[in-house]
Amino acid sequence: LLSLRTRATMVTRRKDPSSGKNGNLHYELLEKDNDNHLAHLGTQIAGLKSLTKDIEDQLTEQNRFLNDMDSSFGGAGDLLRSTMTKLGALLESGGSRHLWYLVAFVIFIFLCIWFFTT
Repeated sequence: LLSLRTRATMVTRRKDPSSGKNGNLHYELLEKDNDNHLAHLGTQIAGLKSLTKDIEDQLTEQNRFLNDMDSSFGGAGDLLRSTMTKLGALLESGGSRHLWYLVAFVIFIFLCIWFFTT
């Protein structure tokens, strides 16, 4: 931004009473330049703040979506677990007749699907 020589000149002119109007003009120009740089940095900071806010909103939305998916998959897992428990109990208590009904039903479903897709 400002070189060391320019800063040294600015400090020297500020301390030197003989510099007069030229020193004040130079000082004012440097102040204006610094103000412009500060305004530019303020604009960039506002842009970064907006960007980080958008990222935060996206992350919050995605976390909510993942939590919803987790609870949905958890419910499906519980349903599958209870179905398998009931199927196991059915196989242990009923004999082979229920198993043949189940096999026939599965074959029937596959045949219906194959018939409707062709």
